Amino acid sequence: MTNSALAERTETRQIASPATTNESTAMLTMIQRAATDPAFDADKMQKMMEMYERHTDRTAAAAFNAAMVRAQAEIGPVFRDKFNAQTNSAYAALESIDRKISPVYTLHGFSLSFGTGDSPLVGHIRTICDCMHEAGHTKTYHVDLPIDSAGIKGSVNKTGVHASGSTFSYARRYLTMMIFNVVLTNEDNDGNGDEGQPQSLGELMNLWIPKAYAADSKESLTAIWQEGVKASQDLKVTDNKTATDLYEALKVAVTTRGSQLSASPQEGESQ
Repeated sequence: MTNSALAERTETRQIASPATTNESTAMLTMIQRAATDPAFDADKMQKMMEMYERHTDRTAAAAFNAAMVRAQAEIGPVFRDKFNAQTNSAYAALESIDRKISPVYTLHGFSLSFGTGDSPLVGHIRTICDCMHEAGHTKTYHVDLPIDSAGIKGSVNKTGVHASGSTFSYARRYLTMMIFNVVLTNEDNDGNGDEGQPQSLGELMNLWIPKAYAADSKESLTAIWQEGVKASQDLKVTDNKTATDLYEALKVAVTTRGSQLSASPQEGESQ
């Protein structure tokens, strides 16, 4: 969905509010009248309040579920724009996921709030996400992950602060994808399309993004950039959107790898 389409829908969308049904309005009016009657039984008043609270909770939960259905229907796949040289696999960065899906889920009244808690598992961090809806309902999710302090070969390669930050970043990606049922593109594909057939975005991503992150010199990175840009330009003739997605993802990969090579050759980024 384009930014202009999102803006147009935001202007026309009516904000949902908790317990706006005729039934809830009638219940609240009845409670207000009873509260002004000095002869009304206090226990009955308490029961009426509890019944009203249960009703508003159910109404808010129903609005949450309906909005989630609409949001998930509009959230499209997110392509994997990063590459982990340690595991030889591509993945989607947190900022890429957020850039793609946050305009959609906020349009439908959702917001996410992350925090941490005590994990019952030794050496793990519990990451908590409150998924809040404007109608008043909140659903809490959590995941317990081991502290990411070691590389793929088991040797410690991070400080305590870096390890905690890496674990928290991964958990945020995991929870965000889980809540909104985000699907990643270009997975389970070796990048070798059928000869003579147009390549999909996933095939092109698996071909050029790993090449960029695996470049061992600025010269080879430049060559990969030039070849990748040419591939995106060739694709533009038949599929302009896919060509743009490929170009932007390749630019991120080349810029990131270029910064790594300028500093010092290091192992690929850990997930």
